[in-house]
Amino acid sequence: MRKLQRIFWILAVIPFLIAGCDKPHHTEIPGPPGPGNTENQGGNENQGGNENQGGNENQGGGNTHSGPWDENRGKVVRPVNGQDGWTVTTVMEGITYYAFSSSKESITGVAQKVFVVDLDLSNPKYEVKLTRTAPSVFTSTVHANYNSIATINAGYEQGSIYIRSGGLNYSQIPNTVIGDTGQDNWKSEGAFYIDSNGKPGMVFVGSPKRDGVVSGIKGGTYAEAVKKQRAYYDAMKRADYPFLLSSAPTMIDDFEPLGETFCDYQNITESQANNLNSENLEHHQRVRHPRTAVAITEDNHLILFVVDGRRKERKGMSCKELTDFLIRWFNPQYALNLDGGGSTAMCVEGLSNSQYGNSTTHVVNSPIDGSVNGQERARDTHIVILYK
Repeated sequence: MRKLQRIFWILAVIPFLIAGCDKPHHTEIPGPPGPGNTENQGGNENQGGNENQGGNENQGGGNTHSGPWDENRGKVVRPVNGQDGWTVTTVMEGITYYAFSSSKESITGVAQKVFVVDLDLSNPKYEVKLTRTAPSVFTSTVHANYNSIATINAGYEQGSIYIRSGGLNYSQIPNTVIGDTGQDNWKSEGAFYIDSNGKPGMVFVGSPKRDGVVSGIKGGTYAEAVKKQRAYYDAMKRADYPFLLSSAPTMIDDFEPLGETFCDYQNITESQANNLNSENLEHHQRVRHPRTAVAITEDNHLILFVVDGRRKERKGMSCKELTDFLIRWFNPQYALNLDGGGSTAMCVEGLSNSQYGNSTTHVVNSPIDGSVNGQERARDTHIVILYK
């Protein structure tokens, strides 16, 4: 009888033992990185503070919001050769060159010329670098010196932005106003970076116009914003993020088209914006100018983008127009506006035919420094695509 009772007791206990063994182990998720929590900054796959940043493991972002832009997720978009003014050329394996020309582009309604380099980041043959040169030099000079496959101009004036190249900080947003203009420094709300593994990414920190990964930055002064932006970029350790360049506006953050609302379209007319100081953000981003931008797609491609302007046959774009143009033709997950105007220039190697620009300098667009057509402007930072 005792033996039967003992067997019955064992059979009764076994299910509880099994249930206890199958119980899942709970792992605590660490807090988001940032100026207040930097212990795991290096190579953190959710560097922007959001552990699900649209599927790209090291591209940051701001506060991800749901909206109609969510419909763009999972969609790979590229122009087709001959489509609506586009010419498509394979530069080499994994690198494609796109050129657009139209006397009446559909978004702006005016003449436009656009030039794009598309790099497949999964191709192991290439690497991306942010160069810094002193004194400043032409984009074509950097292209030749680095033996680049493609090169574009990058940062605004050094005093207004954060510059890190090769692990060295060259500027940490020292000025709260832009040069001697007296205009608030609005030029560092986001950043393009390359991590220690060589992978490019972007982060949207925020500005007085809108919060990004730094909450509470919205609604403050630009002087306060610069301090918070600087602190955030400082907290991105140099060993983990050896290349970093702040800029503005952030045009697209995890598919959200922030570039559409950067300017005050409700209260400031285009003619009023035209009459403002050229460094006032409403003038700078509302008025059509030549533009340079960098973008990253959900399918892991880096897009270098320039648009010509300030001429009858190539008018240029506003920040909003550029945002919409990028979405229509490339659908990037992240995009950041860089220095434009007379600084805008792109060089592409291997396109020696005159159809693709200058066969000596490899400049494919038509820069305009001042009022001189074809004249490059010397700049101190550039983004280059190189052979490894």
